[in-house]
Amino acid sequence: AGFRDIAAGARALARRGPRTRAPRLEPWASVSFSFAYLGLPFAFAAYGDGGTEAGRSIIANPWIYSLSLAVYCTTWTFYGSVGRAASSGIGFLPIYIGPTLVVGLWWFVLRKIIRVSKAYRITSIADFVASRYGKSQVLGGLVTIIAVVGVIPYISLQLKAISGSFAILLHNPQLVMPAQTLTAPFLEDKALYIAVALAAFTILFGTRHLDAAERHEGLVAAIAFESLVKLLAFIAVGAFVTYGVYAGFGDVFRRAGESPHLQELADAASGGASWGTWGSLTFLSMLSVMFLPRQFQISVVENVNEEHLRRAIWLFPLYLLLINVFVLPVALGGLLLFEGRGVDADTFVLTVPMALREEGLTLFAYLGGLSAGTGMVIVETIALSTMVCNDLVMPVLLRLRWLRLNERQDLSRLLIVIRRLAIAAILLLGYAYFRVAGEAYALVAIGLISFAAVAQFGPAILGGIYWKGGTRAGAAAGLAGGFAVWAYTLLLPSFAKSGWLPRGFLSDGLFGVALLRPQELFGLTGLDEISHSLFWSLLANIGLYAGVSLSCRPGVAESSQAEGRAMWKKNGLSS
Repeated sequence: AGFRDIAAGARALARRGPRTRAPRLEPWASVSFSFAYLGLPFAFAAYGDGGTEAGRSIIANPWIYSLSLAVYCTTWTFYGSVGRAASSGIGFLPIYIGPTLVVGLWWFVLRKIIRVSKAYRITSIADFVASRYGKSQVLGGLVTIIAVVGVIPYISLQLKAISGSFAILLHNPQLVMPAQTLTAPFLEDKALYIAVALAAFTILFGTRHLDAAERHEGLVAAIAFESLVKLLAFIAVGAFVTYGVYAGFGDVFRRAGESPHLQELADAASGGASWGTWGSLTFLSMLSVMFLPRQFQISVVENVNEEHLRRAIWLFPLYLLLINVFVLPVALGGLLLFEGRGVDADTFVLTVPMALREEGLTLFAYLGGLSAGTGMVIVETIALSTMVCNDLVMPVLLRLRWLRLNERQDLSRLLIVIRRLAIAAILLLGYAYFRVAGEAYALVAIGLISFAAVAQFGPAILGGIYWKGGTRAGAAAGLAGGFAVWAYTLLLPSFAKSGWLPRGFLSDGLFGVALLRPQELFGLTGLDEISHSLFWSLLANIGLYAGVSLSCRPGVAESSQAEGRAMWKKNGLSS
């Protein structure tokens, strides 16, 4: 009944048409709302941390845990899914089908990872891999490097989306697409100041104090709140477009079907991609939802009770379903509304209510996108800064005898400084990638580059859990080989497409060798660039991991870790 009332009210809006004398959302108000909203996570963090100090955990709740897992849904979901749907129909779905399928295995796989992490006091995905293979600092550092380099494009995606939506809002009510960042003067680039602001917020938010278990209960509560905001904002825009601008799902698809340019997209059976692409993207997202540093941080490190997985197993897929219900109607509705006007489909969630002068809904949509972007950046940079500090910088500093760090009893201030510098460096690297290559790709394409990078963690982690024969040398060889192939087939081509490398690198291959063309490696054709890179990188990764592991004997520490399952069983830790 409630939904019918919403639909009836929305249809009344459609009969009334857009408001012509709506109060304009002034630029100063946009800026004020942005900073005021960004202050809310601090309130949740303070409340959550205060509860922890008082002995009560605000996140000891399966609903909070399940909502925090929705940090998976970034601006890629909020803006990019509509953009992908506008070009490939239901081709956006594999990114959400994969997590929905792998959730069914969480009670057996993720629960085991959580138990192992608690038993060995694991604080990051790099720590997890290093601990399994003899507490190898070299392996932990390699995982950290892969994570940082691989996730940089994903962070640049958030900067692109947030700065773009902010620029659009500043020109309200005129529909002005963001200027090309590459042509904007450095000191006038909004993305630069957004990166600096996010670095400041993240430093204040995530490094106020150290926790031995690297848990941030206030952070999890804030992410759960932002997950709810972005879900409600997207549903509000979707319901308005579907039942306000048009008369329901059937009306949207009927009108799109009548347009020669949109008939294929309106056909629900058309995915705009081959079954091979669907399969590779589904598999890629299955790995990413578990091995992205921010997902590992939230799902494993921040977990306070493994029983919360029982709720998350059905609530997280439900969240993914709800936030995607209106993606295709918004995409089709935006294409119909803006036909021939040059409006970027990635912006439809914001520009459709703006064009119809719905100022309140426009602001709500903007805050939803801001939630999606800032939540990802905060968690991701906190996770990465922890890895950089613990697995890269501190091992090096401890080896420098002249610093005499081993003689100091309290290193907490040094650790906080290192993490703050790491957060700033990571966000500036994200901005640098945005300047260099961000404009060459749509939002979804940038995210897929990062997904393919973190997929390289799969063989070492899953093999380490279920195969006692996996060795440190094999894991290092697999990770290094897979990462090198990923960089050659995806990262370097992104630079070439932006003009920072010769275009001949793509068309002629390295040194002019046709078999070394990065997106047709060894003559393999017929695959999209993501599927192509995923195939070759995982082939190299798994082949080297298995081959090197079988050709050498594990060390004593590795054997002890591999045989740890006997200890887990003895102490009731096995699944």
